[in-house]
Amino acid sequence: MMNIYLVIVSALVATQVAAFPGGAPRSACASMAPIHMLFGAQEDTVPFTLSISSTQANSVSPITVTLQSIGEADFRGYMIQARSGTNTTGIGSFSAEGSQGKTMDCPGGTANAVTHSSRVRRKNETFLWTPPADFKGQVTMKATVVIGFRTFYTDLKSTPITIV
Repeated sequence: MMNIYLVIVSALVATQVAAFPGGAPRSACASMAPIHMLFGAQEDTVPFTLSISSTQANSVSPITVTLQSIGEADFRGYMIQARSGTNTTGIGSFSAEGSQGKTMDCPGGTANAVTHSSRVRRKNETFLWTPPADFKGQVTMKATVVIGFRTFYTDLKSTPITIV
């Protein structure tokens, strides 16, 4: 009986390891959490920054968003959204042109998130983000970054951005 259990658990873990090399699944849009079954997010110092080119934006002036390593750590996976307050829906739209990533259509929007498009190791990724024309207020970029199956960071945030 124990052998059957081990085979099933091994198969599930192997499936999860290779399950999303082409980007985060749509089911991760609200939680932004990787589906890594037995493992939780790292709680030590995050070896990445999520920076923005401006703390003010509007719908005709996109800003640059950069996810970057601050040391030796490479990352393989990520998901980034702009969020307002405690809302779990991404707002605005991203452009992934010139990056190794791709946009995602999470519920409530089009291209309102970006994610990896392969498991290639990288030190940084840069995107353009445009706020929606009908929104005024503050947003914060929020990211989840995956180094490997057992090592990932959640709730990485940028400096707040005021949409005018």
